[in-house]
Amino acid sequence: MNLITIIGQVDTNSYIIEEEGHAIIIDPAEAGNIAKAIDDKGWTPDYIFLTHEHFDHIGGLEEIRNRYSIPVVACEICSNRIQNERENLSRLADILQYYKTGVPPEESTDSFECEAAEITFDEDYEMDWQGHSFCFRCAPGHSPASTIITMDSSIVFTGDYMFFDKEETLRLKGGSEEEYYAKARPILDAIPADYHIYPGHGQDYLKGQKPE
Repeated sequence: MNLITIIGQVDTNSYIIEEEGHAIIIDPAEAGNIAKAIDDKGWTPDYIFLTHEHFDHIGGLEEIRNRYSIPVVACEICSNRIQNERENLSRLADILQYYKTGVPPEESTDSFECEAAEITFDEDYEMDWQGHSFCFRCAPGHSPASTIITMDSSIVFTGDYMFFDKEETLRLKGGSEEEYYAKARPILDAIPADYHIYPGHGQDYLKGQKPE
């Protein structure tokens, strides 16, 4: 298996998982570098997985989906919210980019909407792919659509949770501190210490290595 990271807008991590020449793309922030990596290696993409609906995680979604004619897997709330420029926050992209980076964008970002996901779920969802197992768990807090994706009981894609060296943001539109502590936090706390964490921003790490 290969697992590579592509860094997109607002320093968002997109991930490509490859097995036997087939690939899954997680959070396609920007299409160009993802497509180049896949095409240069001759891989065949099978799915796109989404951890949540925010613009910086789906900026390349439609281009990648249409380029390879592959389905998107997301929770039902995420599927609904990527279709709305207010709820995917793309209308606020320039403001949020400046807030996160301190650097104003050189060009203004157009707001956008995406098509619905082809495969959706309301609660937990499991699927197998190329000998690997995936479990999707709804974990609202950062956003209503936030989802934790566990692979093979050893790797976790956490979206905008569990950054290595900073706290999660719960103050964006749709965020909820109450839901975070009631639903997301118990899931995150239950991740074993030796699991490999791949967050939506920043470095990956073993959970037990995270600084206090």
